[in-house]
Amino acid sequence: MRDPMTPYLLAVGANLCFGTASIAFSDYARRFSATWVNQLKVGIAFIGFLLTFLALESFVPLPPAGHAYLLASGFVGLFFGDFFLFRSLAELGPSRTLVLYTFEPLLVGLYGYFFLRQGLSPYQILAVLCMVACVLTFMFERNRQTGSFGIRAFAFAFLGVFLDAVGVMLSRQAYEQDAGLGPFQVNLTRAIGALAGFLFMSPKFPLLLVRDLKNLAPRGRWIALGACVMGTFLSLSLYLSALKTAHVATLTAISITSPVWVSLIEHARAREWPNRYLWTAFALFLCGFILMQVPSSS
Repeated sequence: MRDPMTPYLLAVGANLCFGTASIAFSDYARRFSATWVNQLKVGIAFIGFLLTFLALESFVPLPPAGHAYLLASGFVGLFFGDFFLFRSLAELGPSRTLVLYTFEPLLVGLYGYFFLRQGLSPYQILAVLCMVACVLTFMFERNRQTGSFGIRAFAFAFLGVFLDAVGVMLSRQAYEQDAGLGPFQVNLTRAIGALAGFLFMSPKFPLLLVRDLKNLAPRGRWIALGACVMGTFLSLSLYLSALKTAHVATLTAISITSPVWVSLIEHARAREWPNRYLWTAFALFLCGFILMQVPSSS
């Protein structure tokens, strides 16, 4: 019998993998471009998911709608959503971007309030205020450092959050078509959807990626490839394995591990103590996150 804690350990592993890889993603997005990193990430993920699917899973036939959901999920979430994620990583840095990415449940709640006529509890309203204050704190910090509030960078982050949420919801719709669908088939199909977008945009992009990788020093090449394996193939495999049996709200709470972990690594690399803006933003973020987990009274 499977240990009930296993899905949550998998989720923690997924968050730590993606958080660590995001540091390398931000470096290469600044050096090359967000599109370059996204193309490399999806290409490596496609190879990994294809080999793992052939070795470990059997093909589960789906109705046309199921395949359409997965292809659309990859196109929206991996092709478009991750492009904006990498733009934000390049401009804001990984720890601040990942804090904003944990706002996804909050945005879904606001969507339900404005478009689905779902109510907000007093705790959820307080959570909204805390999260808004967290973003404003980051903006004031950026203004102090650069003389600009960085509206564009924050817009990239939130657009990425939104598109990623759409991709997750589309994947969930595919699971509704057949509960026996394996995580590697899901991710392989999603990767095909993203690759279709890249091939339409630039049919020669695989050749250009190979050329750029050859021009990198061996250490830089292995870091780029390792980050793609860790940040996409491993993290998505672990997370979707956890998603099949874990409590979704608890999985959402576990996502707090990514920004905390990345912030520790960033400041250890820089050999500096976090400034008061970051401490304040993390405190507001933690308060808002806790308030979001408070169940609504019926």
